[in-house]
Amino acid sequence: MRLEIESKWIVLNKKKDLWLNHLKDFPETTYLNDIEWANHLEIFGWKTLRLIKIKNSDNSKTLLQAFIKFLPLSTAVIWIPGGIIGDLRNIVGLQEEIKKMLKVRFCIIRVRFTKVYNCLDEIELIKNKWQRPWMPFTSRFKVLLKLDNSIESLRKNFSRNWRRGLKKSSNSKLRITRINSYETVANLYKDMRLNKGLKLKDIYSEKECKSIFFAFKKKLLILGAEDEFNNICSIRGVIIRNGVLHDIFAATNNIGRLSSASHLILATLIEKGINKGNKEYDLSYIDPENSLGVYNFKKGLGGKVINTLGEFEWTNSFFLRILINLYSKFK
Repeated sequence: MRLEIESKWIVLNKKKDLWLNHLKDFPETTYLNDIEWANHLEIFGWKTLRLIKIKNSDNSKTLLQAFIKFLPLSTAVIWIPGGIIGDLRNIVGLQEEIKKMLKVRFCIIRVRFTKVYNCLDEIELIKNKWQRPWMPFTSRFKVLLKLDNSIESLRKNFSRNWRRGLKKSSNSKLRITRINSYETVANLYKDMRLNKGLKLKDIYSEKECKSIFFAFKKKLLILGAEDEFNNICSIRGVIIRNGVLHDIFAATNNIGRLSSASHLILATLIEKGINKGNKEYDLSYIDPENSLGVYNFKKGLGGKVINTLGEFEWTNSFFLRILINLYSKFK
Protein backbone atom coordinates (compact mmCIF):
# COMPACT_ATOMS: atom_id res chain seq x y z
CA MET A 1 0.00 0.00 0.00
CA ARG A 2 1.38 3.39 -1.00
CA LEU A 3 0.33 6.61 0.66
CA GLU A 4 -0.17 9.35 -1.91
CA ILE A 5 1.12 12.05 0.42
CA GLU A 6 3.78 14.67 -0.16
CA SER A 7 5.63 16.13 2.80
CA LYS A 8 2.96 15.48 5.41
CA TRP A 9 3.14 13.50 8.63
CA ILE A 10 0.49 10.80 8.92
CA VAL A 11 -0.62 9.22 12.22
CA LEU A 12 -0.56 5.41 12.13
CA ASN A 13 -1.74 4.66 15.68
CA LYS A 14 -4.78 2.71 14.48
CA LYS A 15 -3.02 1.04 11.55
CA LYS A 16 -0.76 -1.42 13.35
CA ASP A 17 -0.34 -3.81 10.41
CA LEU A 18 0.73 -0.93 8.18
CA TRP A 19 3.19 0.25 10.83
CA LEU A 20 4.76 -3.21 11.04
CA ASN A 21 5.06 -3.41 7.25
CA HIS A 22 6.94 -0.11 7.14
CA LEU A 23 9.31 -1.23 9.93
CA LYS A 24 10.39 -4.17 7.77
CA ASP A 25 12.05 -1.73 5.35
CA PHE A 26 14.55 -0.60 8.00
CA PRO A 27 16.98 -3.14 9.48
CA GLU A 28 18.20 -0.60 12.06
CA THR A 29 14.90 -0.76 13.97
CA THR A 30 14.77 -2.50 17.37
CA TYR A 31 12.12 -3.68 19.79
CA LEU A 32 11.83 -0.03 20.92
CA ASN A 33 10.02 0.64 17.62
CA ASP A 34 7.62 -2.26 18.08
CA ILE A 35 4.01 -2.24 19.23
CA GLU A 36 4.93 -4.51 22.15
CA TRP A 37 7.14 -1.80 23.65
CA ALA A 38 4.32 0.70 23.29
CA ASN A 39 1.97 -1.72 25.08
CA HIS A 40 4.54 -1.96 27.88
CA LEU A 41 4.97 1.80 28.32
CA GLU A 42 1.23 2.47 28.17
CA ILE A 43 0.93 0.54 31.45
CA PHE A 44 2.98 3.35 33.01
CA GLY A 45 0.90 6.20 31.65
CA TRP A 46 2.70 6.93 28.37
CA LYS A 47 0.59 7.73 25.32
CA THR A 48 1.81 6.47 21.94
CA LEU A 49 2.14 8.47 18.72
CA ARG A 50 3.27 6.72 15.53
CA LEU A 51 4.10 8.99 12.61
CA ILE A 52 5.26 8.47 9.06
CA LYS A 53 6.12 10.80 6.19
CA ILE A 54 6.50 9.58 2.60
CA LYS A 55 7.76 11.89 -0.13
CA ASN A 56 6.61 10.62 -3.48
CA SER A 57 9.07 12.85 -5.33
CA ASP A 58 12.04 10.76 -4.22
CA ASN A 59 10.22 7.84 -2.56
CA SER A 60 11.92 8.65 0.78
CA LYS A 61 10.33 7.54 4.01
CA THR A 62 10.68 8.66 7.63
CA LEU A 63 8.90 7.26 10.67
CA LEU A 64 8.97 7.35 14.47
CA GLN A 65 7.23 5.94 17.51
CA ALA A 66 6.97 8.54 20.27
CA PHE A 67 5.75 8.27 23.84
CA ILE A 68 4.05 11.20 25.53
CA LYS A 69 3.25 12.28 29.05
CA PHE A 70 1.05 15.31 29.52
CA LEU A 71 1.83 17.75 32.31
CA PRO A 72 -0.11 20.71 33.72
CA LEU A 73 -0.08 24.11 32.03
CA SER A 74 -0.50 22.72 28.50
CA THR A 75 2.87 20.95 28.63
CA ALA A 76 4.10 17.60 27.29
CA VAL A 77 7.22 15.47 27.52
CA ILE A 78 7.92 13.35 24.42
CA TRP A 79 10.38 10.43 24.44
CA ILE A 80 11.47 8.65 21.22
CA PRO A 81 13.80 5.84 22.42
CA GLY A 82 13.92 4.02 19.07
CA GLY A 83 15.05 7.07 17.12
CA ILE A 84 13.68 8.76 14.03
CA ILE A 85 13.92 6.06 11.37
CA GLY A 86 14.70 6.58 7.71
CA ASP A 87 15.55 9.73 5.77
CA LEU A 88 16.34 12.61 8.13
CA ARG A 89 15.91 15.13 5.32
CA ASN A 90 12.18 14.80 5.95
CA ILE A 91 12.24 16.12 9.53
CA VAL A 92 11.84 19.80 8.64
CA GLY A 93 9.18 21.23 10.98
CA LEU A 94 8.68 17.92 12.84
CA GLN A 95 8.84 19.50 16.30
CA GLU A 96 6.16 22.06 15.61
CA GLU A 97 4.02 19.42 13.90
CA ILE A 98 4.13 17.20 17.00
CA LYS A 99 3.31 20.17 19.25
CA LYS A 100 0.36 21.00 17.02
CA MET A 101 -0.91 17.42 17.02
CA LEU A 102 -0.73 17.23 20.81
CA LYS A 103 -2.39 20.63 21.20
CA VAL A 104 0.08 21.81 23.84
CA ARG A 105 1.82 25.13 24.35
CA PHE A 106 5.13 23.82 25.69
CA CYS A 107 6.96 20.58 25.05
CA ILE A 108 10.33 18.92 25.13
CA ILE A 109 11.21 16.11 22.72
CA ARG A 110 14.09 13.76 23.54
CA VAL A 111 15.12 11.25 20.88
CA ARG A 112 17.75 8.51 21.07
CA PHE A 113 19.17 7.19 17.81
CA THR A 114 20.44 3.61 17.90
CA LYS A 115 21.94 3.81 14.40
CA VAL A 116 25.69 4.08 13.79
CA TYR A 117 27.03 7.63 13.98
CA ASN A 118 27.26 9.57 10.73
CA CYS A 119 28.30 13.23 10.73
CA LEU A 120 25.80 14.00 7.94
CA ASP A 121 22.97 12.83 10.20
CA GLU A 122 24.18 15.10 13.00
CA ILE A 123 24.42 18.05 10.61
CA GLU A 124 20.85 17.41 9.43
CA LEU A 125 19.62 17.39 13.02
CA ILE A 126 21.47 20.58 13.94
CA LYS A 127 20.07 22.28 10.82
CA ASN A 128 16.61 21.48 12.13
CA LYS A 129 17.26 22.97 15.59
CA TRP A 130 17.96 19.75 17.48
CA GLN A 131 20.80 19.83 20.00
CA ARG A 132 22.71 17.47 22.25
CA PRO A 133 21.22 17.24 25.77
CA TRP A 134 23.32 18.43 28.68
CA MET A 135 22.67 15.15 30.46
CA PRO A 136 21.88 12.18 28.17
CA PHE A 137 19.95 9.23 29.56
CA THR A 138 22.51 6.69 28.31
CA SER A 139 25.94 6.43 26.72
CA ARG A 140 26.31 6.63 22.95
CA PHE A 141 28.39 3.42 22.83
CA LYS A 142 27.12 -0.13 22.58
CA VAL A 143 28.59 -3.57 21.84
CA LEU A 144 27.46 -5.74 18.92
CA LEU A 145 28.55 -9.36 18.70
CA LYS A 146 28.25 -11.23 15.41
CA LEU A 147 26.87 -14.76 15.78
CA ASP A 148 27.79 -16.02 12.31
CA ASN A 149 30.44 -18.42 13.65
CA SER A 150 30.32 -21.48 15.89
CA ILE A 151 30.47 -21.02 19.65
CA GLU A 152 33.93 -22.57 19.56
CA SER A 153 35.14 -19.93 17.10
CA LEU A 154 33.62 -17.11 19.14
CA ARG A 155 35.26 -18.34 22.34
CA LYS A 156 38.67 -17.87 20.74
CA ASN A 157 37.97 -14.13 20.72
CA PHE A 158 37.07 -13.98 24.42
CA SER A 159 39.51 -11.96 26.52
CA ARG A 160 41.75 -13.77 29.00
CA ASN A 161 39.70 -12.49 31.95
CA TRP A 162 36.49 -13.58 30.26
CA ARG A 163 37.82 -17.09 29.64
CA ARG A 164 38.96 -17.26 33.25
CA GLY A 165 35.50 -16.27 34.50
CA LEU A 166 33.82 -18.77 32.18
CA LYS A 167 36.12 -21.58 33.35
CA LYS A 168 35.40 -20.72 36.98
CA SER A 169 31.62 -20.77 36.49
CA SER A 170 31.76 -23.92 34.34
CA ASN A 171 33.62 -25.75 37.10
CA SER A 172 31.14 -24.64 39.76
CA LYS A 173 27.97 -26.41 40.84
CA LEU A 174 25.78 -23.98 38.93
CA ARG A 175 22.98 -25.26 36.72
CA ILE A 176 21.52 -23.20 33.88
CA THR A 177 17.74 -23.16 33.63
CA ARG A 178 15.11 -21.21 31.71
CA ILE A 179 13.24 -18.54 33.68
CA ASN A 180 9.51 -18.14 33.05
CA SER A 181 8.58 -16.11 36.12
CA TYR A 182 8.76 -12.32 36.27
CA GLU A 183 8.81 -12.54 40.07
CA THR A 184 12.14 -14.39 39.90
CA VAL A 185 13.66 -11.61 37.79
CA ALA A 186 12.20 -8.84 39.96
CA ASN A 187 13.37 -10.43 43.22
CA LEU A 188 16.91 -10.75 41.94
CA TYR A 189 16.90 -7.08 40.91
CA LYS A 190 15.71 -6.15 44.43
CA ASP A 191 18.49 -8.23 45.96
CA MET A 192 21.10 -6.67 43.68
CA ARG A 193 19.89 -3.15 44.44
CA LEU A 194 20.16 -3.68 48.20
CA ASN A 195 23.60 -5.27 48.00
CA LYS A 196 25.10 -2.75 45.58
CA GLY A 197 23.25 0.39 46.66
CA LEU A 198 21.81 0.97 43.20
CA LYS A 199 19.29 3.67 42.32
CA LEU A 200 15.77 2.77 41.23
CA LYS A 201 16.62 3.84 37.66
CA ASP A 202 19.28 1.09 37.53
CA ILE A 203 16.86 -1.80 37.99
CA TYR A 204 13.54 -3.04 36.69
CA SER A 205 10.70 -2.96 39.23
CA GLU A 206 8.37 -5.92 39.66
CA LYS A 207 5.66 -4.04 37.77
CA GLU A 208 8.05 -3.37 34.88
CA CYS A 209 9.19 -7.00 34.77
CA LYS A 210 5.59 -8.19 34.69
CA SER A 211 4.71 -5.74 31.93
CA ILE A 212 7.68 -6.76 29.73
CA PHE A 213 6.90 -10.46 30.26
CA PHE A 214 3.29 -9.87 29.23
CA ALA A 215 4.12 -7.63 26.25
CA PHE A 216 6.80 -9.76 24.59
CA LYS A 217 5.75 -13.26 25.69
CA LYS A 218 7.36 -15.77 23.30
CA LYS A 219 10.00 -13.28 22.10
CA LEU A 220 11.70 -13.42 25.49
CA LEU A 221 14.49 -15.84 26.32
CA ILE A 222 15.65 -15.60 29.94
CA LEU A 223 18.20 -17.92 31.51
CA GLY A 224 19.08 -18.26 35.16
CA ALA A 225 21.86 -19.91 37.16
CA GLU A 226 20.81 -22.10 40.11
CA ASP A 227 23.27 -22.62 42.95
CA GLU A 228 23.68 -25.91 44.82
CA PHE A 229 20.68 -25.04 47.01
CA ASN A 230 18.44 -24.53 43.94
CA ASN A 231 18.34 -20.76 44.39
CA ILE A 232 18.59 -18.48 41.36
CA CYS A 233 21.72 -16.36 41.80
CA SER A 234 21.95 -14.76 38.36
CA ILE A 235 19.75 -14.11 35.33
CA ARG A 236 20.12 -12.68 31.85
CA GLY A 237 17.36 -12.16 29.32
CA VAL A 238 17.04 -11.11 25.68
CA ILE A 239 14.29 -10.13 23.29
CA ILE A 240 14.70 -12.08 20.04
CA ARG A 241 13.75 -9.97 17.03
CA ASN A 242 14.52 -10.53 13.34
CA GLY A 243 17.55 -12.69 14.02
CA VAL A 244 19.00 -10.36 16.66
CA LEU A 245 19.26 -10.91 20.41
CA HIS A 246 18.63 -7.68 22.32
CA ASP A 247 19.75 -7.47 25.96
CA ILE A 248 16.86 -6.60 28.28
CA PHE A 249 17.45 -8.19 31.73
CA ALA A 250 20.69 -8.76 33.65
CA ALA A 251 20.97 -9.23 37.42
CA THR A 252 23.29 -11.12 39.75
CA ASN A 253 23.45 -11.42 43.54
CA ASN A 254 26.55 -11.83 45.71
CA ILE A 255 26.63 -15.63 45.36
CA GLY A 256 26.38 -15.33 41.60
CA ARG A 257 29.22 -12.81 41.48
CA LEU A 258 31.50 -15.03 43.56
CA SER A 259 30.96 -17.92 41.12
CA SER A 260 31.08 -15.76 37.93
CA ALA A 261 27.59 -17.03 37.09
CA SER A 262 26.97 -14.26 34.55
CA HIS A 263 29.77 -15.64 32.36
CA LEU A 264 28.18 -19.09 32.15
CA ILE A 265 24.71 -17.67 31.47
CA LEU A 266 25.89 -15.33 28.73
CA ALA A 267 27.96 -18.05 27.03
CA THR A 268 24.90 -20.32 27.11
CA LEU A 269 22.68 -17.57 25.68
CA ILE A 270 25.13 -17.03 22.83
CA GLU A 271 25.22 -20.75 22.09
CA LYS A 272 21.43 -20.98 22.07
CA GLY A 273 21.25 -17.92 19.83
CA ILE A 274 23.62 -19.50 17.31
CA ASN A 275 21.73 -22.81 17.38
CA LYS A 276 18.47 -20.98 16.63
CA GLY A 277 20.03 -19.28 13.59
CA ASN A 278 20.32 -15.76 15.02
CA LYS A 279 23.02 -13.58 13.46
CA GLU A 280 23.78 -10.87 16.01
CA TYR A 281 23.71 -10.07 19.71
CA ASP A 282 23.05 -6.46 20.70
CA LEU A 283 24.61 -6.25 24.16
CA SER A 284 23.20 -2.75 24.64
CA TYR A 285 24.97 0.30 25.98
CA ILE A 286 28.33 0.61 27.71
CA ASP A 287 29.79 3.49 29.68
CA PRO A 288 33.57 3.02 30.11
CA GLU A 289 33.85 6.21 32.17
CA ASN A 290 31.18 5.47 34.78
CA SER A 291 30.82 1.69 34.61
CA LEU A 292 34.16 0.16 33.67
CA GLY A 293 33.24 -3.31 34.94
CA VAL A 294 30.22 -3.62 32.63
CA TYR A 295 32.31 -2.29 29.74
CA ASN A 296 35.06 -4.88 30.30
CA PHE A 297 32.50 -7.67 30.69
CA LYS A 298 30.72 -6.92 27.40
CA LYS A 299 33.83 -5.97 25.44
CA GLY A 300 35.56 -9.13 26.68
CA LEU A 301 33.35 -11.22 24.40
CA GLY A 302 35.20 -9.86 21.38
CA GLY A 303 32.30 -7.85 19.98
CA LYS A 304 32.54 -4.55 18.16
CA VAL A 305 32.10 -1.26 20.02
CA ILE A 306 29.67 0.93 18.07
CA ASN A 307 29.45 4.70 18.35
CA THR A 308 25.76 5.44 17.83
CA LEU A 309 24.25 8.76 16.81
CA GLY A 310 22.94 9.02 20.36
CA GLU A 311 20.55 11.50 21.93
CA PHE A 312 19.18 14.85 20.78
CA GLU A 313 16.50 17.11 22.15
CA TRP A 314 14.33 20.06 21.20
CA THR A 315 12.15 22.28 23.34
CA ASN A 316 10.44 25.63 23.26
CA SER A 317 10.85 26.01 27.04
CA PHE A 318 14.19 26.63 28.73
CA PHE A 319 12.60 25.59 32.03
CA LEU A 320 11.68 22.18 30.58
CA ARG A 321 15.23 21.72 29.31
CA ILE A 322 16.60 22.33 32.80
CA LEU A 323 13.97 20.06 34.37
CA ILE A 324 14.51 17.08 32.08
CA ASN A 325 18.31 17.32 32.17
CA LEU A 326 18.30 17.50 35.97
CA TYR A 327 16.01 14.46 35.97
CA SER A 328 18.49 12.65 33.69
CA LYS A 329 21.25 13.29 36.22
CA PHE A 330 19.52 12.66 39.52
CA LYS A 331 16.66 10.24 38.80
